[in-house]
Amino acid sequence: MESSSLSEQLYNYLSSPGYTPQELADIGKGMGLHPTQRRELKSALAKGVIQGRIIKLRKSLYMLRKPVGGELTGRISQRGGRLFFVADAASAPRLAALQAEDGCGALYVAPYCSKGAMDGDRVEVSVRVKAPARSHHNRHRPHAAETRIEVRVLEILERGRNRWVGSYKSTGRYGHMVGDGRTSPELVRLLSPPPAELLPGMVVVVEPVGYPIANSEATGRITQVLGWPEDEGVQITTVMHKYGLADTFPADVLEESERISDTIDVAELDHRDDWRKRCVITIDPETARDYDDAIAVSRHGTNWELAVHIADVSHYVRPGSALDREARERGNSTYLPDRVLPMLPPRLCDGICSLREGEDRLTRLCLMQINRQGKVFKAEFRDAVICSRRRLTYPQVLQVLQGQAGTGDCEVDSMLREAAKLAQLLRRKRYEAGALRLDMPEIRLLTDDQGAPVDVEVETSDESHQLIEEFMLIANECVAHALNAQGLPAIYRVHEAPDPAKLNELSQELKLYGIKAGTLATREELNAVMDKIEGHPDEAILKVRLLRAMMRARYSTNALGHYGLAKGDYCHFTSPIRRYADLVVHRAFSRLSGTPSLPLPSITSLAATAEHISETERNSAAAENEAQQLMMGRFLELQCESENPRVWDAVVLTCWPQGLAVEIPLLKVKGFVSGADLPHDTSWYFERHAERWTSTDARCLYPGASLRVIPTRVDSATGFADFLPVALGS
Repeated sequence: MESSSLSEQLYNYLSSPGYTPQELADIGKGMGLHPTQRRELKSALAKGVIQGRIIKLRKSLYMLRKPVGGELTGRISQRGGRLFFVADAASAPRLAALQAEDGCGALYVAPYCSKGAMDGDRVEVSVRVKAPARSHHNRHRPHAAETRIEVRVLEILERGRNRWVGSYKSTGRYGHMVGDGRTSPELVRLLSPPPAELLPGMVVVVEPVGYPIANSEATGRITQVLGWPEDEGVQITTVMHKYGLADTFPADVLEESERISDTIDVAELDHRDDWRKRCVITIDPETARDYDDAIAVSRHGTNWELAVHIADVSHYVRPGSALDREARERGNSTYLPDRVLPMLPPRLCDGICSLREGEDRLTRLCLMQINRQGKVFKAEFRDAVICSRRRLTYPQVLQVLQGQAGTGDCEVDSMLREAAKLAQLLRRKRYEAGALRLDMPEIRLLTDDQGAPVDVEVETSDESHQLIEEFMLIANECVAHALNAQGLPAIYRVHEAPDPAKLNELSQELKLYGIKAGTLATREELNAVMDKIEGHPDEAILKVRLLRAMMRARYSTNALGHYGLAKGDYCHFTSPIRRYADLVVHRAFSRLSGTPSLPLPSITSLAATAEHISETERNSAAAENEAQQLMMGRFLELQCESENPRVWDAVVLTCWPQGLAVEIPLLKVKGFVSGADLPHDTSWYFERHAERWTSTDARCLYPGASLRVIPTRVDSATGFADFLPVALGS
């Protein structure tokens, strides 16, 4: 038999259905070869291994290296300094099948396979199963379970960012821009003379010319000088440029919004339920300017009727219009400490669509009948028109519920008390179903007219917040269930079950804090652990670590359920002013309400939209987090200059001979306390064997211990602070 025909026979055998990794002798028997052909077979196998077409596993087992079946597309995501490939909606099913079949791990992209791709870039990749190479330190042949997916970037289809932001450095001919290594390269050589006013250390915006591919350096041209990083407003503007966020709208979008009438056409009311004479109210934060949702609650015997009215943005923003294209591109509104970057122009989000008190507004209505067991036994979907009777804030509602004050309207007060009873029932039933109790206090920075941070405010989820939260959750669930039941193309909010490996890692970590967690394989175990964390000295830190073990919620055209909320069907329906996903759902809602509507988009286009808005949501969250941390650092800087700085509760993270690493959990700010600054009313010394600081009067500071501190210095670049401890208890 000729070598070429044997090789062809070999590959046919290895790719045959049902083949499992086999040794050379078994392969020969399976192919029906004569023993004299074993050397030729061995040579063909060795050649295939060298060519990369065949994998040699542990115990000399052989298998064909299987391609996914064509190139895949997706985006590059940088985490912890490493690059990962995230498949898009079209490629995800094939990739998921390969991962399930071969037990492959995370889709890490090695530097030599990245082709210069950066965070956020859309790429085309080849994916193959690869066995780890043997080394001097790892001499055993790899087992089949140790194979992994190798991702190699073939082409960069679209760059994630068309501008880089960093500080100017006057080196070389025209200077360099120093970036953060994620949203921009670490060093960019400038190709043109810098502006005359530019000085080293100032923040600049650079247009990319050349990307750092292989050994090539990144190059670019300065398009804008933002100023000194410590100047008011520069930090936030820098974040906006880094993440590609805009605070203005294109001219055609603004022109289109101006053409929309601010009065409702009488003919439009013919097919709508008229709720203008009924008691409908909005409840929002004190600082809110746009009002997406309004509610009405009434009791009928042992049952409740809950009406959730949502602003009908879809009536004004039509598919394919300039407004629609811009809203989809933004994906969502972004909330920075000193400003909001809305998804829609202010004329719509703050005016025409906003459910203002005393003004007629068009809504989508989810009308639910709920029994005393907290079950929705009837749900109706209608188009409506309302005139909000009262615009209430959370503090006002809380005062009514606590009996401290009234709204001045007896019907509103009575409805609020009935609504609170229903909300408490829904909340209890949700937790009984296994919903995770992941409530975290939120910090809001208060700024002055110039955008400088002046104070922080802790926003807790009290009874007034929970009332609205429960009503929005159940409306989202009802709409999602109806859309899914009728097979209407829509976008769902999905939250998949966490990775068991991450949960096991979390369980082991919790043991170090004295918390027995079990396997964490069920929601019941997770909730039990959260009960144990509540009130723990490291509560804030442990809650953050628990959240990181969860999967990230995303958008999908498949109703995969929401693990955290313990809901089988779930979508975003209640905030179309600030989320594009809700606007898409509203267009499908028209089929539920039986009103004339435009053709619905295809699943393919919806899948692309779901992927895009999942990405814009992540981008906004990253920008919001970075802006918050920068402004928090600026706030602490101002505290350092204050004659009466606020005292903060801190937790010791690590003890060193030089001092202690600490964190203020409330602010999520890390810093350092020098051992020399510990209270001088006694002597302190570092116990190396116990990794703690101990005083001569038996006080101890160790990882997990609490102390109170004031800031003395803040590094504006990193946000890391130096703290001075105040009096410690005995």
